[in-house]
Amino acid sequence: MALSDSEKKILREAGSERDPVSRQQAVGIVLAKQGEDADAARELLTQGYLEHVSPSFHLVPRGDSMFAEDPFTEAYAALAEGTDNFADVSSRSLATTLLATPAALAPLRMILGLTHNELAFAIRLQVPDSRVGGGRLKNFERDPPPRRLTAARERLVDSIAEAVLAMMKRELLPVPPRAATYFHSKLDKRDTLGGWESVRGQTAGVPYSALLFQRYVGGVWRQVQDAYSEVKGDAILEFPLRDLLDAHAVPYHRTKRGASGAAETAERFGVKPGPDFVIPDESPTLVVESKVAEDGGTVRDKAARIRTLSDAASGRGLKACVLIDGKGWTERPNALCDVVLATQGRTYTLATIEHILELPEIRALTRGRA
Repeated sequence: MALSDSEKKILREAGSERDPVSRQQAVGIVLAKQGEDADAARELLTQGYLEHVSPSFHLVPRGDSMFAEDPFTEAYAALAEGTDNFADVSSRSLATTLLATPAALAPLRMILGLTHNELAFAIRLQVPDSRVGGGRLKNFERDPPPRRLTAARERLVDSIAEAVLAMMKRELLPVPPRAATYFHSKLDKRDTLGGWESVRGQTAGVPYSALLFQRYVGGVWRQVQDAYSEVKGDAILEFPLRDLLDAHAVPYHRTKRGASGAAETAERFGVKPGPDFVIPDESPTLVVESKVAEDGGTVRDKAARIRTLSDAASGRGLKACVLIDGKGWTERPNALCDVVLATQGRTYTLATIEHILELPEIRALTRGRA
């Protein structure tokens, strides 16, 4: 039977509905149709949900893993002062500066274009008996200098200085001759092409075009994105849901990050794969999974996981709910529709996250509270 006007209205508005019963009604309409009518119903249902999907590629994470601009500028000033504006760059001047201002390691790394892990690897190449890792360098850079100088700390700054100087002389990590036709060194840029003399030549300021080119080849927020790559998905959907549940005193279990955390949740609650949230944490009735996807391939994989989770939850007598966002869902509308159907309409985005509070499983936990 062809879609009636009332059915079309229900399908179009399902993604905006606060009432979970209306969402479930829309799912029922799709499942009751066949052939072309089913295709038309799926399309209307999907479009209603897609209206609330937003991309996240433009979002830059905040956090304490990286300096804000003012502290970075102060760290650069300390590095410039400690090296006489890069006219006196030696093992002694670098070590002295780093001991006094550990944060100066950040601009020093940016001159070389290295992450903490990359610099640590370079140090181990230059100083074979060193066991420094990226985590130790990160802690060194972020923490204030200790009250008492230790021999280990002195060895660390000496090894940093030795590796930095070797790299700037092109003695460490050179481009292999057979690869030179196809690859540049990270030092083949205007401020390091000629070593410290090139660095010194840029201290009075660089042309705006040079700044734009650096963004073009490296990405204006590339270091930030890399530093927070593991937590961006959490920050977009999981943190807002956590804050929403906390604000309404809803008890829940939140899965720890990583495969081990998911395995722990799966074992504890008997739902595999382990969902991001189990509500409440005792005698649960609802599981929630969150998936941000900025490309269609990721959507395909995550939609399959959500369907598997929905089946597993149903087998345990639990309801499955999902939070999704990201432009990837717009590239795979059929996958989004499958997710909506699998969750009986309990599919939400950051824009509609508060509608989760209307689910009867959560309302039962907030009833009577302010």
